[in-house]
Amino acid sequence: MSSDETHLTGDVSWIGECFPLDGRHQHVSVYLTRHDGRYVVVDSGSFYHREAILDALERATDGEGIDALILSHSDYPHSANVSAFREAWGDFELVASSGSPEIQGLPEATRCEIGGSLSVRGRRYDFIDPPLADRSHTTWIYDRADGVLYTADGFGAHHRPGECAWVSSAFDDGIPEERIRAYHETALAWLRYVDPEKVRGAIESIFAEYDVRYVAPIHGNPVAGEDVDRYLDRLYRSIERITDAYDVSE
Repeated sequence: MSSDETHLTGDVSWIGECFPLDGRHQHVSVYLTRHDGRYVVVDSGSFYHREAILDALERATDGEGIDALILSHSDYPHSANVSAFREAWGDFELVASSGSPEIQGLPEATRCEIGGSLSVRGRRYDFIDPPLADRSHTTWIYDRADGVLYTADGFGAHHRPGECAWVSSAFDDGIPEERIRAYHETALAWLRYVDPEKVRGAIESIFAEYDVRYVAPIHGNPVAGEDVDRYLDRLYRSIERITDAYDVSE
């Protein structure tokens, strides 16, 4: 898939890249926000898609490049292009959730406190302790202005070739449950050990607190607000299926 820009809200766009996976595809996306003539990006994508993402951001910013980058966490599918962005566009504000950014090669990063909030280039973001994550020091990021919830490794789903640029509303009946289950079963293997009701409660508490108008996962098709309840129902059933299929007594 080429990195075409898809507008989600007034200010936020999705720049999706994906890779083949056993006949399916899996996204490794980034998201761009325009605010008062400045450009803020959430996550930097993988090195596998480096040139495509750089080209897409160059087009989307009319050659100006980015003013800030917020990292949900610092493993390679999310942070592999920090240096490439700097080479292309020079210095920019970098925000990371790592407990020790300097140890992870990000000495210039501002550390966001999970549970806190920051103003990034004049736009307010909340940093949420995520119920679904594959690494410590991961944060979900909530954009107060447009109501976009960036969910890092949570809320993913595999998709078929040809569905790469689809948002949830493009599917006839929403994102299929089997693809939600297959993604979370492999990406978040620890779900086999959980109490599904506790995970559900943690997720529901976030959606009760925040007015979410779009869910923006890195590894799945974005979920429009009107499709969130349907996605959540399928996610909860998927987690139950994952735990039911695994006998921890063995």
